[in-house]
Amino acid sequence: MVLGFESNRPSEKFLSLIEKYSPFGVILFERNFTDVASISENIRSLKSASSNSLIMIDEEGGAKSRIRREHGFPNPPNPREVASCLSLDEAEDAYRILGTALADLGIDVDLAPVVDVAPENHILGGRAFSDDSLVCVEYASAIVRGLQSGGVKTCAKHFPGLGSAIIDPHLKTAVSEASKQEFEKIHFPPFKSAIESGTDFVMSTHLRANSLDPSGKIATLSGKIIEVIRNMGFTGDILTDDLLMGGAIENASISTLALESLKAGHDAVLICREIDGIEAILDEIAQR
Repeated sequence: MVLGFESNRPSEKFLSLIEKYSPFGVILFERNFTDVASISENIRSLKSASSNSLIMIDEEGGAKSRIRREHGFPNPPNPREVASCLSLDEAEDAYRILGTALADLGIDVDLAPVVDVAPENHILGGRAFSDDSLVCVEYASAIVRGLQSGGVKTCAKHFPGLGSAIIDPHLKTAVSEASKQEFEKIHFPPFKSAIESGTDFVMSTHLRANSLDPSGKIATLSGKIIEVIRNMGFTGDILTDDLLMGGAIENASISTLALESLKAGHDAVLICREIDGIEAILDEIAQR
């Protein structure tokens, strides 16, 4: 499990929870700090309670940045601007600087890059490098190298390709009408590039792609779709997107989602807010 907490510092209840269960990770959001100094303080508390848990954050650059430039942080611009304005070497260097800054705070994993192929007017907006698969291939590799050289682990997302859908999985289950051939030609190559460049994690999303799994299961619950990642040669850990998103919870309860995601082949599942009954879910998973 990767867990999130609510306030600008972890409560004693949350610290006791992670001390007891030692989750795979703890994810940070804007709500979890007041300034850069408080991030380090909170991370020390979290690590003191659970030294083996990875500290994760979404720092993609631009709009999807938890720690912003107004905090004095070296965020790159939106990924689409990066791809249009920076050379591959410049992009790699920008993300190396970002990775170094994150590592200096004690953050282990940057849940980036977004390697989805998507047009500018897509729900992903500026979070995607381009609607050109080759551009996404090249920048996916550069950003993985940059972040890792800065000292943080990386996560390519959102498999099997959120750019192929028009529904935001934060709200409802995303649906893709792309054919298997379209996935293989357009949406998979950036993931393959990130994998070949050594990305540490791949993240699935709450997307239904019948061409990849005729059963209609969303990728978060689909062993068939997760097997595709393994067939690309990926041997690292596979994560789910947040199971509290509308695109997930309209399919099943949180406990069922968590268990079925793990059975499908994920190594860890994200529950990004504190919820009632989390200990029962953790106990059930531990018993499996």
